[in-house]
Amino acid sequence: MLVRDMLEEPLSLRLRHAQPVALDRAVARICVTDMPDPLPFVTPGALVCTGLVWRREADDSAHYIGLLAAAGAVAVAAGQSLYGHVPEDVVGACARHGLPLLEVPESLPFSRIIEHLAERNAETRLRRVKSGLARQRRLLTAVADGRDIDALVGEFARDCGVRAWLLTSTGTVVAGAGAPDDEVTDHVITAAAGAYRLPLTLRDGYAVWPVGGRLGDRITLWYLVVRDEHGELEPDGAAADLAAVAELYRMRHAEQLRLSWEMSDRMRAEPPPGPVLAVVLDVVPPVNNDAVEGVSSAPGRDTVRALLHDVLPAAQTTVDPAGRVAAWVTGAEQEVAAVLRRRLERLTPVLAGAVVRAGVSVCRAGESAAGAVAAAAAAASVGGEGPVNVRVADVDSAFGLLTAVPGELQRRFAERVLGPVVDYDRRTGAGLLETLEVFLGCAGSWRQAADRMHLHLNTVRYRIGRVEELTGRDLGRLDDRLDLFLAVRARDQTAPV
Repeated sequence: MLVRDMLEEPLSLRLRHAQPVALDRAVARICVTDMPDPLPFVTPGALVCTGLVWRREADDSAHYIGLLAAAGAVAVAAGQSLYGHVPEDVVGACARHGLPLLEVPESLPFSRIIEHLAERNAETRLRRVKSGLARQRRLLTAVADGRDIDALVGEFARDCGVRAWLLTSTGTVVAGAGAPDDEVTDHVITAAAGAYRLPLTLRDGYAVWPVGGRLGDRITLWYLVVRDEHGELEPDGAAADLAAVAELYRMRHAEQLRLSWEMSDRMRAEPPPGPVLAVVLDVVPPVNNDAVEGVSSAPGRDTVRALLHDVLPAAQTTVDPAGRVAAWVTGAEQEVAAVLRRRLERLTPVLAGAVVRAGVSVCRAGESAAGAVAAAAAAASVGGEGPVNVRVADVDSAFGLLTAVPGELQRRFAERVLGPVVDYDRRTGAGLLETLEVFLGCAGSWRQAADRMHLHLNTVRYRIGRVEELTGRDLGRLDDRLDLFLAVRARDQTAPV
C-alpha cells in the first residue's frame, strides 16, 4: 500500500502536507509512538502515528520529526485529541524533512488504522497467492503442451515489462532475446555464483533467480537473469515461478544430453571432417577439504562433459579410451580458446581451490584424431597461474611442441642446458646469456649481433665461445643450436633458473 492509498481508505484521514512524489512511498507497517526518543520504535518504511504528547513547545517539532525522518519513516499521522488540531510547527517540520503529514480525526483510534492495514495486507497476500497459483497452472500447462522455454521467457518479459534471459553457470544464453554484453554477463554471473543466497538483486536493476541444482553445486546451476528497471518484481512472484518451470527444461536438457552421449559413445562417432578443434577439459579438485560442495572432490565425468556443452553449445563430445572428456568444434584455435577462458573464468567464485584446465588442438584432414586429443590433453596438463588455465597446443613449431610439455619439465630442461651459463653470469656479470639470446635472434650472424648490442665483433665471438665451453654445445651444429634456442625460450616461459 502507498501513502496516497491511505487517503482513499474509509478512515477519514486528511492530507495536511506532502510533496507529490512522497505520496508514492510504500507503507510497510504502522508504528505508534509518543516516546521522547522514537528511534528504537520506528523502522524503515513505517507510517508513524503519534498523539503529539512529546511536543511541549514549538521548537520540539523540528527535532522530533527529524528523528522520524532519520529512522526511515515514510509519513506521519498526527492525532488531534491533545490540541484539537495539528499545530503549524508540526506541519512545517514535516515539510522541511519531506515527510507527508496526515491528520487523524479525534474519533479515530490508532488501533483502527493498524487493523485496517492488516486486513488490507491479508487481502493483498490472498490475491497474490491466487494469482501465483493461476500463473503456475498456466506455465505448467505450457510445459505440458510442449511450449519452448524461449517462448515462455519472451512472454514473461513482455507481460512484466522487463528484459529476461536464461543463462548457464558460464554465461551461455539458453533463452531470451538480445543477449546481454560480456561485461554485464561477467558481473551478473560472478556475483550470483559467489552470493550467499539467491535470489539476488544487483545494481542497474538486474536480479538473479536460481534454476535447479543445489546452491552448493553452482557449476551445474542455471540462472534466470532479469533487468527490472522499475524494481517491481517480487522475490517470490512471477520470476520465481518461471525459474521453477525452467528447472523442468534444465532437467530435460540434461537428459537429452545423456541420451545423445549414449548414442555417440555406442557408435564411437568420429569427429566431423576437418579441420576441427579437439578441446580437452579437466577439473582438478583442491588439495584441502574446505572447498564448497560440488568441487571438493573430483567432479564426475558427466559433470565435466556437461560443462563442455555449456561453454561450447555446438560441440560434439566424446570420451577417449584414456577416459578423457573431449569435444570437437569448428573455429579458429585462439578464438575458441578465448571463449573457453572467458566463460570458464565465470566459475571462479565457486571453484574454492579447484583448477579448471582446458587444452585446444587443431586436427586437420588426414591427421589422427587421437593425436589431436592427446595434444590438447598435454596442453591442458601444463600448469599456469590462476584457477582457470586454457592453452593452445601449438605443434606447428619446435617451440610450440615444447609448450605442450609440463612447466616443471621445461624448467628442468632449461636448467640442465643453461645452468652453467646462468651461474657464470651471476658470478662475473659477463652477460653471456643476453649475448646468446641476441645471437640466436640474429640467426647466428656475428655482425648483426655485435651491431644490435653495440659491442665489438671480437667481444661477441669471445662470449659465444664461452657459452659453447660451458654448455658443451657447438653453435655451428643445427641440433646443438636448437637445444640452446629451446632452452632460452623455455627459460623465458617459466621461472628463472
